[in-house]
Amino acid sequence: MKAISLSSFLILSFCLTGCGVKMINTTPAIAPASPTGNYTLSAQAQVKKKTVVLSSLAAFVVIDGEQRAMTATTTAPHLFEYDYQAPAEKELTRFYYVLKFVTQKEDEAAVSTQIISDLYQVQLPSQITLKIDTIRAAVGTRVSINGQGFTDQDIVFVDQTPAETVFTSPTKLQFFVPEVKPDFGYSIEVRSTTRAQTAGYLRIDPASPLSVLPNQLSLKPGQRQALAFALDYPAPDGGLYINVTTDIPGSIIMPEVLIPEGARTVSATIEGDRVGQGHLFINASNLPELVIPLTIR
Repeated sequence: MKAISLSSFLILSFCLTGCGVKMINTTPAIAPASPTGNYTLSAQAQVKKKTVVLSSLAAFVVIDGEQRAMTATTTAPHLFEYDYQAPAEKELTRFYYVLKFVTQKEDEAAVSTQIISDLYQVQLPSQITLKIDTIRAAVGTRVSINGQGFTDQDIVFVDQTPAETVFTSPTKLQFFVPEVKPDFGYSIEVRSTTRAQTAGYLRIDPASPLSVLPNQLSLKPGQRQALAFALDYPAPDGGLYINVTTDIPGSIIMPEVLIPEGARTVSATIEGDRVGQGHLFINASNLPELVIPLTIR
């Protein structure tokens, strides 16, 4: 359809403030990522004038000068949506709404009219593909996401649960699987002020049978702290060797750890060295990695 002229825009804007009918934009300012490049633009008609014939409401969205019909939904009164297939190279879309309707006063002829909304815009997510490095992981383990354009403002969400997120580089993020219900698949999404993009799906397994207490550490240089390692079952023949590493190697002094054969527990002492902040990574044969936040202050 033909776009509305600027002169019509000025006339109808006056009606917008005085005729008791307006369009409320319900499209988010930042669109969530869509693998297909299809996005939903939505608006709700707010009708306060009693002479408006509600069944006559018809909504349109104008994009790049083209008026496109919207579809009424059943999810809310007078809510209209339009499925917009964004061009691959487009990062920002500007649009406005047109609402057409009929008014009729008692004993008078029906009058067709229309209003238009303010001008809006929606930030479309980058079409860069994000990919997680595994299809399943246990609660508490570390998972990487590869892509482009990452910043330290990005946060990874496991469905609606925020995860501890580590910015590694502009092409790599890491997160630690939060305590969500295991044995289910979850959507993994990267969110920030300029991005809301799905990285994939992850099946989450139960936490490791190996546990460590305390589950986070804050030490001063020279301060020592005992760590208790516990298995849900007796250690196998020859014992269970536990490899403890860190991403701040100059900040701690850590001995080797071995749960003796047939035993379930062992303790070891960690000592703070230089000031730093990072994690302990605890690995044992065929068991999920455990991650302990660590601060030397």
